[in-house]
Amino acid sequence: MLTMIDEKSAKLVHSYFCPNIYGTPGKKDKEYVTGCSNVWADLDTCDPKYLILKPSIIVQTSPGRYQAYWVLQDIAEPTVAEEVARRIAYYHSAQGADKSGWDLSQLMRIPYTPNLKYGKLGSSPMVNILYQQNHSLYRIGDFHKYPPVPSLSKITDTPMPVADETIEDIYSKYPGLRTSDFDESMNEVPEKGEWSDRLWRLEMHCFEQGLTASEVFQVAKASACNKYRRDNRPDNDLWNEVCRANIKHNERFNLAPTVTSTIPDLITDEEQALIRNRQSFVERYISWATIVTDAAPQYHQASAFMLLSALMAGNVKLPTSFGTIIPNLWFMTLGNTTLTRKSTAAGMALKLLYDIDENYLLATDASVEGLLAGMSTRPGESSIFVRDEFTGLLEAIGNRDYMAGFAEQLTKLYDGDALKRILRKETINIQEPIFIMYVSGIKTKTQHLVTEEMVSGGFIPRFIIISADPDPARIRPLGPPIEQGTEARDSIKNELLDIHAHYVKKSPVVRDSHVLGELKKEFKAELTPEAWKRYNAFEMLMLNTALDAGLDYLTPVYDRLAKSTLKAAILIAGSMQRSNKVLVDEIDILHAISYAKSWREYAQEIVTGIGKTHDERTLDRIYLYVRSKHPTGASRAELMTNFHLDAKQADLFFRTMEQRGMVYSENGKYHGYH
Repeated sequence: MLTMIDEKSAKLVHSYFCPNIYGTPGKKDKEYVTGCSNVWADLDTCDPKYLILKPSIIVQTSPGRYQAYWVLQDIAEPTVAEEVARRIAYYHSAQGADKSGWDLSQLMRIPYTPNLKYGKLGSSPMVNILYQQNHSLYRIGDFHKYPPVPSLSKITDTPMPVADETIEDIYSKYPGLRTSDFDESMNEVPEKGEWSDRLWRLEMHCFEQGLTASEVFQVAKASACNKYRRDNRPDNDLWNEVCRANIKHNERFNLAPTVTSTIPDLITDEEQALIRNRQSFVERYISWATIVTDAAPQYHQASAFMLLSALMAGNVKLPTSFGTIIPNLWFMTLGNTTLTRKSTAAGMALKLLYDIDENYLLATDASVEGLLAGMSTRPGESSIFVRDEFTGLLEAIGNRDYMAGFAEQLTKLYDGDALKRILRKETINIQEPIFIMYVSGIKTKTQHLVTEEMVSGGFIPRFIIISADPDPARIRPLGPPIEQGTEARDSIKNELLDIHAHYVKKSPVVRDSHVLGELKKEFKAELTPEAWKRYNAFEMLMLNTALDAGLDYLTPVYDRLAKSTLKAAILIAGSMQRSNKVLVDEIDILHAISYAKSWREYAQEIVTGIGKTHDERTLDRIYLYVRSKHPTGASRAELMTNFHLDAKQADLFFRTMEQRGMVYSENGKYHGYH
């Protein structure tokens, strides 16, 4: 082994090892780890002096970057050692430790090999051992000084659940759960070597759809890719994997940004049980839409709420102590490729809306003046602005002088405020705006364009953000229309017509058998005392979570998301009632909160990167581009052309990226470190 390492070190090869003991040669997945002789930590930029317990070995992987090992007296169970490593990583993340460097299959730098991440052969820094103690061995109990991660302890400490519902119950509860890839995982035995990957993908998909850990466990246990059943291993091993998947899901959305912050349960298991089999228009719409298209199911959720908002926002109002709330919702659907089918999902909903009343659609593109002029002619009427590539508008708002103030004006329209714009030739007056936005864009580009001003000013927080990753397994081949979708569409359309007739269709004013005109209907929304109590508890929980995280921008995001959840509850209640008012009960609040669970995660994912300067975002974009060119690399001319850099900018950016260890130059091309 040492001879091989020496041979490889003389070549352009990165050298890593896993510090744990494997029982099967050639298998690097964590399931094959049989024991741990140490606890490990990728300290990254955390100075070892901050460590509570002095390591057995400290390794310097490059100037200012470290890794550490605590050698154990006895071989530890893999899950036990991994939990200790996680505690260390999270505790020291504030000092620069890698919060993801605790995994059982973590790769670490081999001492006395060159770290080619920061140079070339002959000039790169060597990985060196700074310190070692040969006589002190640790017990797992010695690490009690490192507290459990508060935001994750409730996940790892939860005992294995007992099934209290059937798989069919779970299916009916989550209409978007079943995709072609999901059904394959549930019903078809994987090929050799694919068991672990398929089970993990199944678990992550379930968490993304909002399932609880207990529900994910039941689904995974019943699946055809349950490798633990195949190997006659106890169900507790499967439960431990589900807990790890739950943690990875939470880390992906940065729901635990600090050691002391918590991931609150927005809704309890008991409350979730109350709405398990509750079917509103939203669930019925999602069930139909997922049959006829391969668009991401969460996009159909946005479409369903958009349709309800269009039909009810102009006539339903909730009086509160802080003013009147109208249930208009803004949705932003994001994805990185066409495989997520953002436009497909939006197009299906808009065609239905056209069948009801084509006047709802205000515009799919418009200038500032054109949009405001259109709104001025529609007082008290729902007006929908649809934009397929919203990132272009975000970029214009951020960079063009003539768009200055446009985000603030759109925000006023959302709030239903009167607006007056004086132009050279005319004055635009907008009264009683009922403004709805349904936009889509590229997720990565949106992350780069969102600024702190857009968040603190309230523009971005007013959107409910829906995000989806591409899933090739969900894509269906081109073929004839799906027959069962036609009847279901007619049912959805008839339900919308019924809602429209009740809430929107004007009542005739008759005198002496003569129709004098039409009177707009108005419906007052009311919350029961139990509904107000549950909503206020939810809103306070959201605000406390934002404050606990210590990130200023989360406060407006979570505050506005709570208000959007209240609006969603009004729409759900209204879609299920046909009386002279809309009574919102506690169960309607719980129903909306069940959707807000994922909305919070999507919003968190998008706003995490705010506060970066334009140059910092450019560096990120260049880095991602260079990494995508692995292993061929990208030339200087290619990068200058694609990112519109002059020679001075190119010198500054490329030199900065090399010094930060993001890229290295070889044979006239730049390569990204992975």
